[in-house]
Amino acid sequence: MKKKLFSLFAGVLLLAALLPLTAQTAWAKDYDRILSYQVDIAPDVNDGSLAIRLSFRWKALEDLPATNSQQGGVKVGIPNGSLREMKALTDNIADIQYDNSYAYVDFTRDYKAGQEFEFSFSWVQEYMYRLHNGAVSYDYTPGWFDGILVDEMTLIWHDPAGVPGTASDGTAQGGDHILTATNLDYGDRLPLSVTYANWPTTLSDQYSADNLPGNDYPDYVYEDDSGGDFFRAVISIIILLVVLFVIVSVLSSISRYSGGFGTRYVFVNGLWYPRGPGGKPRPGSVGTKHRPQPPRSGGFGGGSRGGGFGGGGFGGGSHCACASSCACACACACAGGGRAGCSAKNLYGAIHLTKDASEKMQ
Repeated sequence: MKKKLFSLFAGVLLLAALLPLTAQTAWAKDYDRILSYQVDIAPDVNDGSLAIRLSFRWKALEDLPATNSQQGGVKVGIPNGSLREMKALTDNIADIQYDNSYAYVDFTRDYKAGQEFEFSFSWVQEYMYRLHNGAVSYDYTPGWFDGILVDEMTLIWHDPAGVPGTASDGTAQGGDHILTATNLDYGDRLPLSVTYANWPTTLSDQYSADNLPGNDYPDYVYEDDSGGDFFRAVISIIILLVVLFVIVSVLSSISRYSGGFGTRYVFVNGLWYPRGPGGKPRPGSVGTKHRPQPPRSGGFGGGSRGGGFGGGGFGGGSHCACASSCACACACACAGGGRAGCSAKNLYGAIHLTKDASEKMQ
């Protein structure tokens, strides 16, 4: 009996040692290459929102299923879930869903390894401006890609007619601020700040980036994907917990290690929802304006903040509108994009709820 237990324990330790290497190798695989990436942005003088259009020329290095596959479709970061008018601009897009971190794009067809194709979509993004001493400013970093090389990227910021802005970088051409970059490495970013000293309308501080709903909980761990080192750290934590679970089970002969992981919440379009599969709102749940307080009981992974393994996923990407350097402490999620995968499908977008409709259900 002791020999069997020793063999089991040794096998678990060997698996724990090999899994991080396997995960790191899988993460390093290039599934795609972006040949061209263009971002067009235009502020609205009336409400301060941003009209954003993304255009890609994409090359599949491995077969890319249209959707409903572990490596099907693509996801691209968005600044936050407060947006409207998300729409496809090319006929090869079958559907676009979104949550508070990503837009998930499904295609009308599969693409084989080596195939190149183009796609484009747009939306109107809210809670993006900041107000300071009468000036209106924007800090914007388009979505980047931690696991994909980008050959060429262009960011074009269009000033409103008759409202000149001062940009932190790039060249000015007839009211446009243009940034270009070539041969972007994994995770390379193209940030831009634009300030308007003479904004023609009065914008409400209530709808500024500093007052994005939910930003009053700085100690909350937002459900974002951070990729790379975070991915490996999460794998290591899971492995250690599994080893601990096996050891406790074997030594104490307990068939089940009891205790709950607590309840976590995700913030989508101004409302809090119980966290469901894949870090998305639980199907059938109703959003609330204020984040519920999770149970304070202990248990395996429990705690005053709901316990579990913390926020985040495995990869992904996002645009970011933080005031300074992009960090997970700000209201936006910061990471890279890539293939979506069925485990990352957005339940909020799947049921097509709007913020107003959710509030009426309360």
